[in-house]
Amino acid sequence: MRLISTKLYSFSLGFIQSFSLLLTGLLFVSAFLFTCYAQDMETQRVLTKWDNPFISLLGMAVFLAFIWCLVRRLPDKLLFLLILLWCLCAGGALILFGKTVPAADAMSVYSAAQALAEGDLSVIHPTDSYLSYYPQQVGLMAFFEALIHIWNLFSTGLPAYHFIKCFYVLLSCVIVLFQYKTARILFPNGQAGRICLLLMGANLPFLMYTSFVYGEIPSYAAASAGFYLLLCLLQKKGGSPDRNRKFFLGVGAAASLCISVMLRKNSLILVIAALILLFLEGLKARRKGLLFLALLCALSSFGILPLTQKVYELRSGSYLKEGVPAISYLAMGMQESSRGNGWYNGFNFNTYQETGMDKEASSKRSLGAIRERLDYFSEHPAYAVSFYMGKHLSQWADGTYASRQATLATFGGRQPFFDSLYVGGLSRYYLGYCNIFQNMLYGGSFLFCLAEISRQKSKSLTDYLGLIGVVGGFLFHIFWEANARYIFTYGLLLAPCSAQGISLTLEKLNHILQKIRRKTVQGGPQ
Repeated sequence: MRLISTKLYSFSLGFIQSFSLLLTGLLFVSAFLFTCYAQDMETQRVLTKWDNPFISLLGMAVFLAFIWCLVRRLPDKLLFLLILLWCLCAGGALILFGKTVPAADAMSVYSAAQALAEGDLSVIHPTDSYLSYYPQQVGLMAFFEALIHIWNLFSTGLPAYHFIKCFYVLLSCVIVLFQYKTARILFPNGQAGRICLLLMGANLPFLMYTSFVYGEIPSYAAASAGFYLLLCLLQKKGGSPDRNRKFFLGVGAAASLCISVMLRKNSLILVIAALILLFLEGLKARRKGLLFLALLCALSSFGILPLTQKVYELRSGSYLKEGVPAISYLAMGMQESSRGNGWYNGFNFNTYQETGMDKEASSKRSLGAIRERLDYFSEHPAYAVSFYMGKHLSQWADGTYASRQATLATFGGRQPFFDSLYVGGLSRYYLGYCNIFQNMLYGGSFLFCLAEISRQKSKSLTDYLGLIGVVGGFLFHIFWEANARYIFTYGLLLAPCSAQGISLTLEKLNHILQKIRRKTVQGGPQ
């Protein structure tokens, strides 16, 4: 049995190493050669253009030099405080001058939460509410309702979404903290922790998303805490934690991942990554506690949304249907859209509505649509390749991660600077900067994978926890409904590994420069 578990662990490690290397290489090449962006904020159609490789290389070189200078001159604590201060100031400026308001799905969830906070329980209805179609949003709605209740205690008269945005700015600092600590625990020797801090501070879409009143920021804050606690539990360097600490780390990790799923159902991809790691580590080390923790994580994460829904149903005396079936999203992911290949075109909503909110009929119609597209793809293979290449690029080669589109809605007009950032001349520079940053993020991740796979000493799957999540996200979103916003989380997941890849590159460059200096000194005048 032990031999089988060891072989399974080795096979899994080799697979994730190879797949991660190929995936990060694909992501880097895609982002280096192409840029996807929306120019018209009305239609928000995703355009694709070729990048100038010389400009991209120059931008990456400047970015690398900037990181090198700061990393060498600023100590960890000072850099950490500066990045936190920057996040607070940038987030505050976006709240005051960006004037973003919830819109579309975000507004629907927020409005439902506001109604519940005011005692209106009609939003819990099988056919006549937003939740009738998308009951998976019930967790985020519960979170918003709690924050709205807190805000109402102050009787300011201002909408509660201002308070939610302020809370998100604080959560961005929580994310920075756990990203930094994750990089430190994974790569204790070297500069990865400091570089990770710089990557987080330089991630402008991350700052933009603090004003997006939806599930991305709070969900990832919980997931980043869960991943860090899990890594603390599994760490082997410096000795394993004691029994009591193991218990609290395990419970904390399970609770954090559960909250992440409650706020954003797609976080189940990250939970599955954690389950894979726990299962393989538990089998290899014969630690039954890890297998029990995997079971606890699975039960809590997969059960939190049904449980939350049941609480609201008991509270209201009504009930919610199962909502739009998952197969409708898969069907829509195979169709063209005015925004881009596989993006939202209303198919899932319209199909469910036209079938009288009948899940079985909706699923049957969606399955028929999938078969039609598969037949068309088989008859036109060149079109199929082009379709999925376009779908891939529209999600993974957008350095802004659709942050402008997500935070576009406003009240009362923005300040000129921010207005230009969205639709004016500054948007060009924002797109260019985000493209260079994404090249660095993907490039650093690729270099990390390349360095790890070439090492001869033993390795651990724990180093690949974030990458397992990214691999899962890539496979999921190539089939699911497309949107560059959905990829935002995976960009954050890559930061610690990318920081290590950049750190190894800087060490190599420093070694080369030292050799050149020694040769110059030795070859100088005697």
